[in-house]
Amino acid sequence: MKLKYRLSLSFLVVVSLSAVITFVLVQRSTETVFRSFVFSGDSAKAKVYAGILGDYWQSKEKWDDVQPFLRELPNLVSEKIDTRLQVDQTVFRDLLADRVVVADQNGVIVADTTGVLTGTVHPYKHISHGIPVTVGGVREGTVLVGSMIDSALTGAAERYLLSITESILFATVISVCAALLLGILFTLRLTKPLASLARAAKKITSGDATDTVVIQGDDELAELAAAFNDMTTELKRLDAAKKQVIADSAHELRTPVTLIQGTIEGMIDGVFPMNAETLKSVHEETLRLSRLIDTLRELEIIESGELSFSREGIDLRETIRRALSLFSVASSQKAIDLEFASESETPSVAEGDYVRIGEVIYNLISNAIKYTPPDGKILVREESGTADFVSFSVEDSGPGIEQAERARIFGRFYRIDKSRSTESGGRGLGLAIASEIVKAHGGTITVSDSVLGGARFTVKIPRFGG
Repeated sequence: MKLKYRLSLSFLVVVSLSAVITFVLVQRSTETVFRSFVFSGDSAKAKVYAGILGDYWQSKEKWDDVQPFLRELPNLVSEKIDTRLQVDQTVFRDLLADRVVVADQNGVIVADTTGVLTGTVHPYKHISHGIPVTVGGVREGTVLVGSMIDSALTGAAERYLLSITESILFATVISVCAALLLGILFTLRLTKPLASLARAAKKITSGDATDTVVIQGDDELAELAAAFNDMTTELKRLDAAKKQVIADSAHELRTPVTLIQGTIEGMIDGVFPMNAETLKSVHEETLRLSRLIDTLRELEIIESGELSFSREGIDLRETIRRALSLFSVASSQKAIDLEFASESETPSVAEGDYVRIGEVIYNLISNAIKYTPPDGKILVREESGTADFVSFSVEDSGPGIEQAERARIFGRFYRIDKSRSTESGGRGLGLAIASEIVKAHGGTITVSDSVLGGARFTVKIPRFGG
C-alpha cells in the first residue's frame, strides 16, 4: 500500500478513535451535569413542598388525605397567585406538575401523586435523598420530588438531553470530517515531493542523473530535496570525472604503447636495427608504462582505503631536510635557491607513515622545481602548527596557480599547462597522490598565493600523541 493511503487510513483511525472517545466523555459529562442540575431544581421544589406540608401537618397532626391535597395543590397555588399577578396559570401548573412522594417517620409512603408507591415502605437510603418535613423541630416526614424519586428524567428533560447529545454528535462528525480532510491534504503535501524524489531516483538507477527535484519551503522535506539535488550534482560530477579519468588514462597509456609498437614493427620491417640501443629504448618505454600503471594502481588503493599505513612518530624537520638534500642537484642545475626555514625551535613530530609522508614532501618539492624558472627560489617552511596538528609549507617563485585552477589541481591527470608534455610537466598524478595520502592520514592540503610570487602548498598532519 502506498504511503499516502497508509497515512490517510492512519489519520482516519486516529481521528475516529479520538472522536468516539471525546463524544462518549462529553456526552457522559453533559448527562451527569444535566442530571445534577435537574436534581438541584427538584431539591429546591421539595423544600417548598416541605414548608407547605409542614403547615398541613400542623393543622391536621396526621397524614390522612394528604394525597388529594397534593393533587389539588397546583390548582390552588396558581389560583391564589393569579389573583395578585397577571400570570398565566399554565406556567405554575407546569412548575408544580412534578411527581411528589411523601413518607412518614417510619418510611411508609403516605402519598404519591401517581399512586404507584402509596402504602409501600422505602429503605432509609432512599428516603435520605428527600427533604425533611419538620414541625416544631421534630421530623414528621420526608418529601421527594421528581428525580429524587426516580432517576429517570421527565419527557421534556429527556428531549432536552437528547437534543444536546445530537448536537454533540453532529459537532463530532463535522470535526472528524474536517480533521480527515486536513489530514488528506497534509498527506498529499507530504507525499507529493516524496513521489518526485522516487521518480528522480528511478531515473538515476537507469543511468540518467540529469533530473532534479523542485525545492519548496524550508522544512525537512526541502532539506531532503536539496540533499538529493546535491547528490545528483555530485553523481554527474563523478560520472564526468570517471569518463575523464578513463580518457586521460587511455591517452597516457597510448603514448608508450604506440612507441613500443612502432619500434618493434620498425625492427620487424627492418626500418630500425635490432640492436641493444633499440631494445634499450623499447625497455625504457616499458618501464615508463609500468611506472604509470603502478602509480594509477597506488592511487586507486589509497582512494579505496585498502592501503595500510604505519602509525609512528615522524621527525618532520629531519624528513624535510632529507628531501631537500635529494633535490639539491636538480635545483642547482636550474640555479634555484632551495631554502629551509622553521618557525619552532623544537622539531615537530607528526603521526603517520614515514615513507608516505616523505612521498608527499618529495612530490611538492619536485613540482616546485619543475615550475620555478631558473634563478628562482623555493622555500620549505616548518610551521608552528597547533596543539593537534603539525604543519609545513612549500612555496616557490614560479608562475603561481589561478584561483579557478586550485579546486582541480588535485585531480588525476590534471595539468595546469595543457601544452606541457609528460616529461616536462608530469602526468598530473603527483598532487592527486599527495592529496589522497594526506587525507588518509586525517590531514589537509591546501594551495594559496606565495609571498615569493608563485604558489604555496600547506600541509597539516595530526601531531604525534595529539
